[in-house]
Amino acid sequence: LENAGVWLYAVTRNKITDSYRKKKSESLDELIAGDEDSESTFPIRQLLLADDSNNPELKLFKDIFWDELMKALEELPEKQRRVFVLNELEEKTLQEIAVMENENLKTIISRKGYAVKHLRIRLRSLYEELKF
Repeated sequence: LENAGVWLYAVTRNKITDSYRKKKSESLDELIAGDEDSESTFPIRQLLLADDSNNPELKLFKDIFWDELMKALEELPEKQRRVFVLNELEEKTLQEIAVMENENLKTIISRKGYAVKHLRIRLRSLYEELKF
């Protein structure tokens, strides 16, 4: 694999596009209006899956988000990145990943936790911009 970043970006976009085809379109305002009291329930996944064809603001945000996500993923150690991608994008369970990687389940859980923590920190500014 010559350029893992390009491959990862392509896989991620394709997964999101496939997932979106199964969902209805929503406006940016509807997505943000969810549960405003809780950071943990902010619908970022819904936002990324939303139809941006008639919403230039949403399209711009999604483009910026994907660029930042790819940069943040590239900053992760390979093993953390792999666990995150397999679990979140390829929808493998942590147990399946442990078997695939020939690692203890707790090790895989730890790697996923470190990856999520890093991504939360790196992408916090985008989240804050959306909270207005």
